[in-house]
Amino acid sequence: MADGPKGDAPDLVVSPARLAAAARAMGAGSVIVEGLAERPFRSGEYRVRRLMLRPTRERPTLALPLDQPVPTSYALETWSVIDRRWKTARMHAARALVARGRFPSWASPVATVATRVAGQPRLVAAASEHGVPDNACWFLTFGQGDALSRNAFHLFRPASERPEWVLKFARVRGYSKRFADDERGLALAGAVGGAVAAHVPRLLGRFAVDGVQASVETAAAGRRLRDVLAQPGDRAAKLRLVDRIAAWILELDRLSRRPPEALSVELERLRSSVAPLWADLGVAELVDELPSLPAVLQHNDLGSWNVVAQGEEFVVVDWEDARDAALPLWDLLYFLADALVQIDGPAAPEQLPSRMTRLFAGEAPASPFLFAWIRRSADSMVVPADSVAKIATLCWLSHSLSAGRHDLELATYVPRHPARIHGFEGMARAWLEHPALGVGWSVWRN
Repeated sequence: MADGPKGDAPDLVVSPARLAAAARAMGAGSVIVEGLAERPFRSGEYRVRRLMLRPTRERPTLALPLDQPVPTSYALETWSVIDRRWKTARMHAARALVARGRFPSWASPVATVATRVAGQPRLVAAASEHGVPDNACWFLTFGQGDALSRNAFHLFRPASERPEWVLKFARVRGYSKRFADDERGLALAGAVGGAVAAHVPRLLGRFAVDGVQASVETAAAGRRLRDVLAQPGDRAAKLRLVDRIAAWILELDRLSRRPPEALSVELERLRSSVAPLWADLGVAELVDELPSLPAVLQHNDLGSWNVVAQGEEFVVVDWEDARDAALPLWDLLYFLADALVQIDGPAAPEQLPSRMTRLFAGEAPASPFLFAWIRRSADSMVVPADSVAKIATLCWLSHSLSAGRHDLELATYVPRHPARIHGFEGMARAWLEHPALGVGWSVWRN
């Protein structure tokens, strides 16, 4: 995506530091050198920038421009995973050195980026039509899922200490589905208004550069909730934050509530495309056993990775999987399953089904917290008590299929990219095979 290569020169060259001079001689529009290698680019038409990569060069989460200390310092504070107390001191030391313009060589590897064209990255420059100033500062986060996850520039006004915009962009040229779905979901959430919309980003616009899809929305300042829950600290404070988000989910259900007739499309989806795939577990007729229930707006991927929190404030992001008329309780079940497991300790994806079933069976420290919220939500939405287990079962049946559907989409756009384990794939079978759970789950009532 670089401008200005000479003749048949490549757009981009990637090189180790020892071959930086040879890489420069190729005349590419842009050169990325894996290490500190400014000297070959000091004279001539190249503009040089150093980027700190965290945590590793092989699998970075962040790219931090060392000539922009304020965004870099913010990113070090809010995007560092601090699951040990000693990491807090290390993070503060790195921030102090960056603020003084010094690179903490022990902190992370560095890449040198040389470009022929001065100015902002092209995607950032193109965002000016959506209100981003030409002199915006930034840092970059990389999608940590698969090749269809999006990268993002976090954009700051000059001299501001927190981001004001997020510019998401695709990693696969021509892939636009997630952007269209996100636009639809954000519009649905914003239309609910009130306390719901106050915790949802606003989409400012969509655009494309050379076939790469992008969008700009208002930024959510703070740390990802999963990182907040993983850091050492006051368990009671973490539960208070989870409590506030659970209350917001209940408000989302309440304010978006629609008559039962609106559920017809969703019930047909569950009846024809979900329940039959689990026929060996005896749930093929489960949808027809549901009573008349209200329809609600559903985020449908409300895990701790999609909440950004700062103090007691939070924003729920990434609405591309939203459903405008779905069953109540699902977002609450999904969110609390993930968040409460994280509070009790880190869990690899392979461990999630057993950890979650233990939570729902009343065998985890946070089980009483979970049950209190289920009772409160069922009462608020007038869901009959004997239907809660059926709703929860359908929730896990559906979510356990989501990863497989995503893997099919991944295979379409990036056939060679391996699928990954998400953790929720195994939840349906674990739920239905646990003696205290499934369609007879009742321990939550006590």
